[in-house]
Amino acid sequence: MDLMSGLSLKIALLFCGLQLSIYAQKDLEMRYETWWGLMTSTQVSKRAALWNDAHFVNDLFFIYRTGFTWHSPSDLFVTTAGYGYLGLRDPFSENRLRRSEHRPWMQTVYRLPSNNSFRSSFRFRYDARFTQDLGETSLTDDYSFNHRWRFNYAARYLWGDLISKNTNFNTVVLNEFLWRTGSGNFGFEREHRTHFLAQIGWKNITLSTGYVFRFIPLNPHVFRINHGMVFWLSIQLNARSGEREQTFEEFPSEHIH
Repeated sequence: MDLMSGLSLKIALLFCGLQLSIYAQKDLEMRYETWWGLMTSTQVSKRAALWNDAHFVNDLFFIYRTGFTWHSPSDLFVTTAGYGYLGLRDPFSENRLRRSEHRPWMQTVYRLPSNNSFRSSFRFRYDARFTQDLGETSLTDDYSFNHRWRFNYAARYLWGDLISKNTNFNTVVLNEFLWRTGSGNFGFEREHRTHFLAQIGWKNITLSTGYVFRFIPLNPHVFRINHGMVFWLSIQLNARSGEREQTFEEFPSEHIH
């Protein structure tokens, strides 16, 4: 592990420890959730790809998102911009996902240079959220606008063909801090997420499974932990005529919701 990668991992672990020490001083609520995801990246040129993904969490949300991704020549910087549509839980209809949200978004990933099996990256994502308002007894036709800011650190260890010669095996830890600003009818919101994942890849398909913890302060004295299993299927496709080899790398951890 090189010096920069080791330092960045220590910073991420310290940040997570500080979060846990703060939350330990508050009352705790626990809620289980299962996270499903299907993510595709279709290479359309030497440096560009089309992004499509869908995620679902039981009784909470569904999102379909699309975008255009550009990779720098060094493949250290990866930028994506696109649009997402969400169906959110509706408290007026037994929590069916009827509440709409429109979400233009963009992100930039910086992958730290590495010459060994340890890889890490930083990601910034911005979401422009247009969310359907709640009335006293039903949904309204109005929408509120809010900003959401996200900072993510990903640490991956590449185990290669540890399981078999036909597969690639990786372990991943993700730490992300999110907060929302803007007027609307939401007010301030913040959240901290930690993922622990194992990834098995066959050629252009990767299955990611593991566990996620979402730390959500509800008020100055109470916070909730949403936690549960993660199941993501990632597929890399190539739409270039006569070209079979990928000219850049895509990582499922960069496609998380």
